[in-house]
Amino acid sequence: MNTQHYIQQETNLHTHSYFCGHGTGTIAEYVAEAQKQGLKLLGFSEHCPVEDNRWNRSRMALEQMSIYEDDIANAREEASLPILTGYECDYLPQYRSYYQEIGARVDYLICAIHDLSLELEREYSLFWNTLTKDDLHRYADLYCQALSSGLFLFGAHPDVFAYNYHTWDKEAEACSRAIIECAVAMDVPLEINANGMRKRKVDTPLGQRYSYPISEFWQIAKTYPLKVVTNSDAHAPFEVNVGRKECFSFASDAGLSFVSYELEGRNLKVVSS
Repeated sequence: MNTQHYIQQETNLHTHSYFCGHGTGTIAEYVAEAQKQGLKLLGFSEHCPVEDNRWNRSRMALEQMSIYEDDIANAREEASLPILTGYECDYLPQYRSYYQEIGARVDYLICAIHDLSLELEREYSLFWNTLTKDDLHRYADLYCQALSSGLFLFGAHPDVFAYNYHTWDKEAEACSRAIIECAVAMDVPLEINANGMRKRKVDTPLGQRYSYPISEFWQIAKTYPLKVVTNSDAHAPFEVNVGRKECFSFASDAGLSFVSYELEGRNLKVVSS
């Protein structure tokens, strides 16, 4: 079977459609835009619903999963580039076997932490709440559990905690080092995410910066043998490749280089560039 090699400039594997409830556009519209913008590999990573309906404000309903996967399969038949089916999964240990079952039928999974509440009926979103020092420890712990699960192709926006934690202090550094060291130990890449560049800039004691990515996190990362990827994290078709140039410039300024992907059939893996 023919093996294809893709560099980061040719790919986007972090893509959301109208299925997530806070995105727009159909699967077919994203595929058309990816072809128009010259991408050579497109992966969809809709927010994965869970069986107890946790996080239902920002996830598709369980019964929509088969529709989502069928839509991708139909779009794949007409596309001029490979189209992959994935999910972005918020990790809690009780969902490991559930995610494992889903991962066995789709092409890849990515992990992220968007919410810090362990209570089923409560959400404590990183985007809705000002984070405390204790929140950072909880975030790092959950993120490292996700990386250690062995289920995920890469970890999405690992520095998203910076959206609502605006001081670079010992807790922020400890959180960052814990995630980076775990990623290296588990050989899981981390993502420089363009969506954080498209969000509002935040005011910090040192001036304005991106919501994420943040340079302090990635300055630490460059001192480790960390694998790094980048994606648009598109929530509208026109965003499918938006912000990527800024991500490449950000990585260059930080002294980071990217890994690539190999695709054999629908078997996707990370390889060194």
